[in-house]
Amino acid sequence: MYFLFRYSDSNRSIRSALLKMNRVLLLIVIAAFPACSDLEKSEITALMDARDLAMSQRNISDYSALIYSNYDDQGRSKVDIVAQMVALFDKFDRAEMRSYNRQIQQLNDEHARCNQSYTLKVLADGEWRKIVQREQLALTRDRDGWKISGGL
Repeated sequence: MYFLFRYSDSNRSIRSALLKMNRVLLLIVIAAFPACSDLEKSEITALMDARDLAMSQRNISDYSALIYSNYDDQGRSKVDIVAQMVALFDKFDRAEMRSYNRQIQQLNDEHARCNQSYTLKVLADGEWRKIVQREQLALTRDRDGWKISGGL
C-alpha cells in the first residue's frame, strides 16, 4: 500500500513537470513565430490593397512602386515582373482585381509572408474572363516600407 501511495505521488510530480514543460514549449513556439503588430498588418494590408488598385487602374508606375527593387524569385527580377504587367495591361481592355482571405505572417523585422486569394477579371474582345487563385507573396521591408519581393 505504501508503494502504491508513493507511485501515485510520483505520477502527480511527473504530470506537473510535464505541464510546466508544455507551457515552456508553448512560449518558445510563440516567440519563434513573431506576430505582426497592428501597424505592420495595416501597412502590409495597404500594400496589398494598393496592388489591387494599381491592377484595376492599369497603372504600371504605381504597380512598379510596390515591387522590391532587388526582387529575385525563380530567376525573375523586378524588370521581368513589370514587363509581364505591361504585357497584361496591353493585352486586355480592362482589368479588375480583388484580393481576400488574407493571412499575414511576419517572419522577422524585415520579412513577412502574405497568403491570400484573389479574383482577377479581364475584359478582352468584349468578353469578361475571370481567374480565381490563391497566392503566397514574400514581402520585404526597405526604407520606403513593405514591398513585394517574391511570389508573383
